[in-house]
Amino acid sequence: MDIGAFGVYICLFSALYFEVFLLISYLEKKPSDKTAALPVRYPTVAVLVPCFNEEKTLEHTVNSLLALEYPKDTLEVVIIDDGSKDATRAIGERMAAKHRQVRFFHKENGGKYTAMNFGIGATQAELIGCLDADSFVAPDALLEVVKRFEADKSTMAITPAMKVYRPRTLLELMQSVEYTFGIFYKKMFDNLAALNVLPGPFSIYKREVFTTIGLFKHAHNTEDMEIAFRMHAYGLKIANAHNAFVYTTVPTTPWALIKQRTRWSQGFLQNSQDYSYMYFNRRFGNFGMLVLPFALLAFLGGIYTALYTLYRTGSYVWSKLSEMFATRIPPHLPTTHLSWVYINTNMMLFVIIAVLSGTALAIILGKRIAKTSIGIKALFAYFALFGFIAPVWLMRAAWGTVRSQESRWR
Repeated sequence: MDIGAFGVYICLFSALYFEVFLLISYLEKKPSDKTAALPVRYPTVAVLVPCFNEEKTLEHTVNSLLALEYPKDTLEVVIIDDGSKDATRAIGERMAAKHRQVRFFHKENGGKYTAMNFGIGATQAELIGCLDADSFVAPDALLEVVKRFEADKSTMAITPAMKVYRPRTLLELMQSVEYTFGIFYKKMFDNLAALNVLPGPFSIYKREVFTTIGLFKHAHNTEDMEIAFRMHAYGLKIANAHNAFVYTTVPTTPWALIKQRTRWSQGFLQNSQDYSYMYFNRRFGNFGMLVLPFALLAFLGGIYTALYTLYRTGSYVWSKLSEMFATRIPPHLPTTHLSWVYINTNMMLFVIIAVLSGTALAIILGKRIAKTSIGIKALFAYFALFGFIAPVWLMRAAWGTVRSQESRWR
């Protein structure tokens, strides 16, 4: 076995180990089904909607919040326009004039984290949430979040279950499967008390979080990830409300997707540098001992496996071209005879099949948790496209981190 293949084995066995670990966690603590029970108490809630040039989706986003099944006198929607140059301000002002629950603020452009901090300062609500202006919530989502807070008083922030809003194209369908996969992972990380990000679409915080650890930071354009790291550093618990559904629009072109995921991936690397003391530190429990190291290993393993595959493919093509030029015989497809008694016993093949099977099972369990459907077309899109696109943003993120270059938001 060559050294390169040995490295791929390490990556594959690590992925398989982690998948099996999470599947065991699922069996030990299966997610509960949604119930008709209502909260004992309805705390005041402010949902902040930071926006920049979101004229196409802002009204739909706010209307989804106004449709929440929650007492109107305890819920407010705070729109913070971060210096938009389109019709976002006009839409926000019109909605604030029309609905007494809605408040609108306009400020100079300073980045999403400044808009969030502005909104926190503009409300005295007990619970403070965020909803990106390209996302939409299910009517009972807030009820499910509040019930989750009531179930465990030590919980200080909660993430929802995120789905892709009306996927149509192959690229969107690929992402819908990825998000379903993520629903499973987030719930398992919840079981481990090791959630590593509080995404913009409808993460909800207790006000004490900001008085204890401070407000949002720039954090390499990934303030939702940095604040999760910081909460773990302070020992504040993050949970997942897997029955609270939020729908988000996703990039519709490969380049837009690569830019978005480069920002996310580079943010992970740079926040990992800032919080490097948490790695393999027992004080931070499963987050420091398991989730962070495996996340970094998965990142590096993805790049390594892609480069090794590219190298082997290039070597094979070069050898065939060299053979053709030397012999003047054009390359041809190999001919094989099928036999029922022939089985390829290559260990690499078995490990790859095991990893893919674990991934497929996690997707099925995520589908069950999210009560959603996944068609054959979506599964085909995920397994056919993800492995080719993901290494691109991983390598761009690694290169940007090495160069200490700021990732771009848009």
